[in-house]
This record gives sequence, structure tokens and C-alpha cells, in this order.
Amino acid sequence: MKINRLLLLSLSLFVAGCSEANQNAAPYEPGNIPSTSEPEEVNEEIIDPEQIDGISDVDSIQDMNVLHAWNWRISDVRSRLSYIKNAGYGAIQLSPLQPKVDKIQWSTESTSSQWWKLYQPLAFKVSEDNENFLGTNSELTALCAEAKEHGLKIVMDIVCNHLAGDKNGYSPQVYEDSRYPLHNWSSHADDNNGESVVKGHIDLPDLDTSNSQVQQDVLKMLKAYVDCGVSGFRFDAAKHIETPDDGSYASNFWPVVLDGTTQYAESKGLDKPYYYGEILNTCGAGRSFSSYTKMMSICDNKQGTSIVQAVNNNNFSGLKSTYDTGENPDHLMLWAESHDTYANNSGYDLTRSFSRDVINKAYMIQASRKDAATLYFARPSNMGVTICSIDGETGWKDKCTQAINAFHRVFLDKTESINNNNNCFVNVRGSDDYVGAAIVNISASSSQNVNVPGMKDGTYVDILSNKEYTVSSETVNVSFVNGACLLVTKDIAKGLSLDDASSAYSSSIVIKGTNPNKSYLLWNWVGTSQGSWKDFSVDKDAIGVTIDSNSNYIIVEFPSGTTAANASWDKRERQTFDLTYSGSQIIYEYSSIVWK
Repeated sequence: MKINRLLLLSLSLFVAGCSEANQNAAPYEPGNIPSTSEPEEVNEEIIDPEQIDGISDVDSIQDMNVLHAWNWRISDVRSRLSYIKNAGYGAIQLSPLQPKVDKIQWSTESTSSQWWKLYQPLAFKVSEDNENFLGTNSELTALCAEAKEHGLKIVMDIVCNHLAGDKNGYSPQVYEDSRYPLHNWSSHADDNNGESVVKGHIDLPDLDTSNSQVQQDVLKMLKAYVDCGVSGFRFDAAKHIETPDDGSYASNFWPVVLDGTTQYAESKGLDKPYYYGEILNTCGAGRSFSSYTKMMSICDNKQGTSIVQAVNNNNFSGLKSTYDTGENPDHLMLWAESHDTYANNSGYDLTRSFSRDVINKAYMIQASRKDAATLYFARPSNMGVTICSIDGETGWKDKCTQAINAFHRVFLDKTESINNNNNCFVNVRGSDDYVGAAIVNISASSSQNVNVPGMKDGTYVDILSNKEYTVSSETVNVSFVNGACLLVTKDIAKGLSLDDASSAYSSSIVIKGTNPNKSYLLWNWVGTSQGSWKDFSVDKDAIGVTIDSNSNYIIVEFPSGTTAANASWDKRERQTFDLTYSGSQIIYEYSSIVWK
């Protein structure tokens, strides 16, 4: 099947630095890549994409790489859809949008690590009004519609094993209205006892998910998400909900919820939704991953932990190619890190101390694999805010992540052959004249001879460096850029357009509900008492004001016609909005100022 032009756009790559050490470097341009004695520049000629055979459109989320837009507000996601698409992701996973415990008060609530509230819902419904600080059902509907125009799908994180509260019962906010029974298992869930896994608590009230009222209310919520345009669901704590295979403590929760949602979607002329469950480490004694994979995909977190730790520790022997679950990769969601490994204070093999370079190398390894989907966790730049600021850590759109996402799609249906050698992970995809290799170097060496079994002698292109390499006798000498090399044939490379990094956004500000008869200026503080004005246009979605991490800013409303050249400032009379940007923390909303 031939590639179409929409797919070509989805394979477009921004050009941005990959390693953490180069976060503040000048934007990437082909001429900025260090030259080596071996490679030669690639011919810039672009051939007609219709000449590239073998690439099919990707419809299933299982065939896509997924951006985990963790704690991003819906408005944040919506403003970045074109960048997410051009970075090569096919789907976006959002944090739970159910009404959360404690309604937020923007101006008064403490900003100390509030993310866990999203996993303590008050009900099985899509939030309305101020029930969830990420957005509302109407905003989600608008996002899904616009995402569809970009060829992107939305995956919702669902909490249905528990509601807000603690192990002894519901939060006071839901206790009186709760219609749901709890499991009467008194102790904490224990992986050594299968029944305990599904009936024990996880420090939150464990719902009796065999109860028909629980099942029907969860099903009703998923139908509401389908009505919003959602294409897939991630089920939090799925291992703690029993399956039909669980003998004396089995239930039909999953068939009722999943089959009911599928039937509802198909009755509306939609595709079957994508489902995957969070099952960390093990299902519990006497239970099988296959009890879940016959109904949904699952994550394989232990395999991801092995990979990222091998990269972080430069442990070549830890680069495994097998999956810990033992399940087929076409039912697996992989990752280098997740919100659990990043945001928790203990357990789950924490990754917060790992550099972005380590995470991106591990992601490239995972995303090179056949049949499995891979989740990229968009790291927040600050964990000390209610909604984590999102523009400080841009690993999700670095050149290496964009390139491996394109590589994944180009070789979607092609065979894979893992052959780790010389401190490198090597995955040769495809064969004969349609072949490529993902090579990730976990050592400190800048160049390496690498064996690439199955690749014919000839010239190939590294889409990370835009350089040519010669494969001879299934061996290539690679001069690594950012520790990796993604070799493809010259024909495939010509079909992948490389966008200039100048098209990427920087942190910018949008003012909603502005007065057209007013002027808005930005005051850039110097020290505590001096500063300067910058003209500030409010009629664009992205104003393009570069935010410096060591400066403080104030947005001020002036009479129409005021410019930086003639502005004066009486703080008591002129200032309408006052916000600061300090270090890596961005005030994400204050009054009607919105950070994009």
C-alpha cells in the first residue's frame, strides 16, 4: 500500500536537541551537526512520496506511539495538537477527567503536589464546571473534534477500582451519596494472594466491582466519553479488578463494561475503542496476564524498568528483548517511564533522577519494537504545582523522539531482529530493499562498529543526523549523534521531511477575553525595582514571547495605543494582572492569564 500525503505529514520531524546537556543550545540546523570523517551529507532532493511502498495508514492505537500528556489541561493539549502530530505520535493519553476530590480554588489552594487528587474521583462521570481542574466534558468534546482533524486519537485514563477516601471508606464528599458496596477484605492488597489483589485495598476504598450498579455506572461513564469523541481508555489499577477467570471471586465486570462500550461505539458508526489496563509487576498469585489480554492490552512495566535501568547504568547485559509478561507484543503498552516511576516518592523503580537523555534512549529502544505501542511520559518541569508546568521539559518533541516515532511507523508491519552488540541495542526492521536499523549506544563512546545482521551492503541514511553511512558485510561504523542512529534506505529517508526547529513554539502567553480597546504590555523585571516594557500582541494564539527562567514578568493592561516606547506605569492604577515566573515553575493560570 502506498503512503499518502497525510501520512507524510505525520512522519515530519521537528529538529530539536535531544540530550539534556543541549537543552539551551541553538536550534538544530543540518549545518550544526558535528562532522565526522566517515559520513557524507545526504542528497536534499525529495522524491514523490507516492513512490514509497509498504507504508499503510495507522488506525489502531496499538500500532501507534502515545504521548502521555500527564496533568495537561485540555486547553494545553489543544494548543499543541499540531506539534504533537508532527512529533509523530498517533494518540494522546489524558489524565483522569472525573470529578476529583476537593474542588480547586485557583487563588487560594496550596500548590504542593496535588496530582494524586485526580486518582481520587468523586463519581463515575465526565467532569463539568469546576469539578476537575483539567477541564470539562464540553472542552473534551472540542478537543476530540480538533484532534480528529489532526489525525490524532484521545485516550482517557479511567479510575473505576475505587473512589475518593481511604482504606476504611469513602471520602465525606461522596459517602452519603454512595450507592456502592465495598469489598470486605480488611487488609492491603498482597500479590502473594490472588483474591487479596482484587479484594484488598490499596489505601483507598476498594469497590465491589461485581456489583451491577458499579458496572452500569462505569459503563455509562465510558459511553459519555465515547459521546465526547474519545477513542481509547487506560484503566487505572486494572489488576485489582477481577476477571471472569478468577474462580470463586470472578465477576463479569470487564465483559459488561468493555463489550457494552464497544457495542455502543459501533452502534454510532465508530470503531471499537482501544482498551489497555495498568497491571504493575504481577497479576497476583494464581492469576494470569492472559486473563486480561483476551480482553485488552496491558502494560509491561518490568520490561521497561529493565531497559531504562540498563541505559542509566551503562549495563549492556541488561538490554533484554523479551517481555516479562510473556504476552504477545500486539497486546502490550511499553514505556521508558510512567507517572508512577516519576511522580511517586517511593517504590515503582523511580526514574525522576534519570536524565532526559537516558529516558529518550530507553524510549527509542522501546519504540523501535514491532507490534507493541509505546507511551512517552511528558515530564513536568516542576512537581510542586497543582497542574505540573509543561514547557520546561520538552523531551517529548526532541529530535530523537520524533525520529523514532517516524521509524516506528515506517516499519510498522515489518519483521524485527534484535542483535545487541558492542554496547549497543540493535533492532533491524524489515528485509531486502525495505530495511532499517535502530541503534542505541548506551556507552560513552562517540563512535562504534556495529553489526547489523540482515542489512544488505549499501548506503543508508541516519535520520537523526541526516548523514550517510555504508553497510559492508553487515557491519557499519557509526558516529553517534545523541547516542543513537536510525538507519533507513535512501528512498525512505527522502520521504521524511525535516522541518526547521524555528517552527517549534516556545513558552508563550495568551490572554482570554481581552478588551479590544486596550493595549497590553509585558514588563520584564531586572532585579527587584527596575525593568523594561515589551510590546505584547494579544490577537494571536502564540505570542512568541520567549520566557527566560531567571526573570519575572507582569502583564499590564493600558489604554489603547500605549506601546513600549511611550508606556508609563503606576502600579496602583495600571496593573490588572500580576504574575511571576521563577526558576522552572510557571504559574499556569492567574485571573484570566493562560500560559500556553
